[in-house]
Amino acid sequence: MAPERLNVALIGATGKVAAPAHLNGLAAAPNANLYAVCDIDADRVGELAEATGSKAFTSLEAVLADPNIDAIDLVTPPFVHAEQTIAAARAGKHVYCEKPMTHSLAEASAMVAAHRDAGTILMVGESYVFHHPNVAARAVIHNGDIGDVLHIRETKGPWVMKPEEAERLSGMSHEANAPWRVDPKLSGGGNFPWIMDHAPHFFATARYFASGAEVTAITAHSQIGQTASERISGTGAPTGQAITSVGWSFANGIDSAWNQVESGGDAVGEVGFVTHVHGTKGSLTVYGEGGGAAAGLLQPAAVVLHRDGTSKVIDAGNAGDRVWLSNNNYYDASHQAAIEHWVDSVVAGESVRYSGEDGRMELAATLATIKSAEERRSIAPNDVPEDWTAY
Repeated sequence: MAPERLNVALIGATGKVAAPAHLNGLAAAPNANLYAVCDIDADRVGELAEATGSKAFTSLEAVLADPNIDAIDLVTPPFVHAEQTIAAARAGKHVYCEKPMTHSLAEASAMVAAHRDAGTILMVGESYVFHHPNVAARAVIHNGDIGDVLHIRETKGPWVMKPEEAERLSGMSHEANAPWRVDPKLSGGGNFPWIMDHAPHFFATARYFASGAEVTAITAHSQIGQTASERISGTGAPTGQAITSVGWSFANGIDSAWNQVESGGDAVGEVGFVTHVHGTKGSLTVYGEGGGAAAGLLQPAAVVLHRDGTSKVIDAGNAGDRVWLSNNNYYDASHQAAIEHWVDSVVAGESVRYSGEDGRMELAATLATIKSAEERRSIAPNDVPEDWTAY
């Protein structure tokens, strides 16, 4: 029987990057009760527990043994996701697991199977498909306002932190505060660690706009880029490897592409994530994570429909992002929407909109991207071996 209000334990609760958004999201979700916070740093997690009125834990085993806890929210690195998610299922706990889901398709399949067998709900934390501008854009697509979708083009421009966020993180990047993101083995990305963390986002967004179609072929391009240590420190000449563009096809005939702009925010007109969706009758411009105009320029609306020689604002945006220089509240609002959906689904005993199976699809596409860049050929996600890892 589903609880009336979900007692949630946040695992990895003292992290500096995603954890604050999860704390804010759980606090704002009406059907959630932040019952516990867990991290290995006893002093910091104790302070956090006191500040949030929750119980402090320093081990997942102790969390899973507590009968009062209904579900766990994993804000831990991907190299522990499979072990933690499967253990939670065996303990009868529902799970919200941040992306990237894990390192291999075999692990992802085991995570899905564990929760299916336990009768618990597994949701992968893909915030981009809960970002309000993306939700608004998808409604336009489903209404037929741009006709049949032909092409989806995504660009990741420079992410520019707000001064307050930079101060909170002592002037260091998200990678420096979560160094697993740029570690070949801990990230799971091998020669391309950063793409392991980001590619699930852009594949999920494109698939969301492509009505959930399956990706059939992926071609990735790599070039000289920064090494992990240089990306963290912000110094050094460009060396090492980076994937800078990816093209792929969907089974329903839609083509898609993603590329990143490797420059500072003062060198471009747009910052953050932006998607252009082209259809037979019109097109959409959609600003995503950190998306908007560079400093000093007029901020654009979050979603604009272009059709019949006119432009119509679909989503004007909101008061601003907590993390990025942007008029789209990404970090808190989209995480809150995703977490609230998970909580409400568990309480209602309903399926989630972004499941473990969905997370596995994005993982397959991400691994195929890395494999394509390494082997310099097109790869189908279905051709990635179950036990293959990039490192």
